[in-house]
Amino acid sequence: MNDIARIPELVALDRRDSLIRLPGEEDVPVTPRIRRLIDAPPFRRLAHISQLGLVQLVYPGATHSRFEHSLGVYRNALLFIRRLAAAPELADLLSSRDVEALIVTALLHDIGHWPYCHPIEDMGLEQIPSHESLAARRLDDPSIAEIIDSDFECSAADVAVLLNGQASAPADRLRQSILSGPIDVDKMDYLVRDSLHAGVPYGMNFDKSRLVGSLCIDERSGGLAITGKGCTAAEMMVFARYVMFSEVYWHHAVRAATAMLQR
Repeated sequence: MNDIARIPELVALDRRDSLIRLPGEEDVPVTPRIRRLIDAPPFRRLAHISQLGLVQLVYPGATHSRFEHSLGVYRNALLFIRRLAAAPELADLLSSRDVEALIVTALLHDIGHWPYCHPIEDMGLEQIPSHESLAARRLDDPSIAEIIDSDFECSAADVAVLLNGQASAPADRLRQSILSGPIDVDKMDYLVRDSLHAGVPYGMNFDKSRLVGSLCIDERSGGLAITGKGCTAAEMMVFARYVMFSEVYWHHAVRAATAMLQR
């Protein structure tokens, strides 16, 4: 067993000791150090911030929080890493410190969000900070920084760099493509979760397990890739995203409400 396979959160995927159950019958493994991050005030506040904001005016069931979504993204990151751990080149690309930073970043990726964040940011008001800059401030909060620095191999600074997409080392292509890319842990959660809560089928019409099972590492770029067996599942995920924007995120009534909010 290599060092990456010994990371407590990956081990916890196959255990039933401590779990959080999410809608869709998803079990999220919670180790003691992850629980400390979840209970920290900067993360706990996400339980009171709507994932979809004004969308609930059209789809009244879409009241789920960024707290729930963040837990789902963290779980997806564990599934991605466990799948890629079977590739011998993963150990050559990433150390256990790199992987732990990836896991923490997946959990905290929305820590800078605030209510109606995206529509207000789109206005380009100078006095409104970006959620990325707010995320950096949250990571400086002692209640978060001290947990990361003491409980994980990585540091809060490592997470901040990865969260802002500033990491430039060759190995970071893989981590950043897992966090934000054509097929990433964020999209794979919000498409399914938003669809489930909105009560529509559009975001769930792709084979998630097939897609995760086809993940591999591109030998030339070192980034995330899929095998030929995952092509159809990937195409269906792209189409699911298109339809979710068309029918949910950019529904004409949602856009009207957004215009009124901005005005």
